[in-house]
Amino acid sequence: MNRFIKKIEAIAKDRSHGARELYRQGVETILAWIEERGETHPHELTCLLTKMAKAQPSMAPLLNLINQVLLAWEAGPQKAKVLLKDLLEEETSTAALVEEGIKLLRGKRIVTLSRSSTLLEVIKALLKEGERVEILISEGRPLMGGAATARLFYEMGADVTLCTDGLIFSLAGEGDVVAVGADAITPQFLVNRCGTYPLALVAQDRGVPFYSFATTNKLLPQELVPLFRIEDHDPGEVIKGAPFSIVNFYFDQTPLDYITGTVTEKGLLTPEELRRLIKKTKVSARIKELLKYAGD
Repeated sequence: MNRFIKKIEAIAKDRSHGARELYRQGVETILAWIEERGETHPHELTCLLTKMAKAQPSMAPLLNLINQVLLAWEAGPQKAKVLLKDLLEEETSTAALVEEGIKLLRGKRIVTLSRSSTLLEVIKALLKEGERVEILISEGRPLMGGAATARLFYEMGADVTLCTDGLIFSLAGEGDVVAVGADAITPQFLVNRCGTYPLALVAQDRGVPFYSFATTNKLLPQELVPLFRIEDHDPGEVIKGAPFSIVNFYFDQTPLDYITGTVTEKGLLTPEELRRLIKKTKVSARIKELLKYAGD
């Protein structure tokens, strides 16, 4: 069991990979546990999934994975194993998402921040079609994720302008569209890298359409929201040895109604359509049990 706990601890410490990569690691870890111990040690499941819930509590795909495993487990370990193998093989299809994204972003000056692997796919597809792509992106302190993404966009062939985090709000009105990723979408909020909320406010004030790009495994049912948490990270990432308090949240919450729409593999969805889709998600009755242990 310790080997699997260590894998989950590695997911918890990971600051370089996005939700998609960590989700795959989570699937692989739970599948390996079921194949090795699931049949003979089913009592360990709650412990394993509780650790997973605490590992990256601001990443909706991992929380949704926990719910899916619990639902499948109701029919036994073999059913859960089939589910996890299917998840590894299928990879969430983004073809429809990319197609919709191309229509929205073609010929537009794009304002963005941080890194979204989904948005990267759309930009890559646009460039492959021979389109010119202009991007304004902020640096993404404290880990400089935006600067690293700017280099990726540049190497892909886009025309890139990098600015400081504070400056992007003043320049956002010069764009034709704001496009961001999403780490979670609840019935109330879009959760994404800090700066998304004020960027949405500026976009609304300047009349610039604001779109998020996310696969539907980022949609978080209300019953799973208590497992969700935005963490305060290492203050040393901001300033080392400071004599004063430092707040280092990676994510903020943007009210869903401030978003023009979300581009998903099911098409472009309005905030109300997102809420209806979230409401249809089946949630395991064992989530309450998990909530009890996750809060300890």
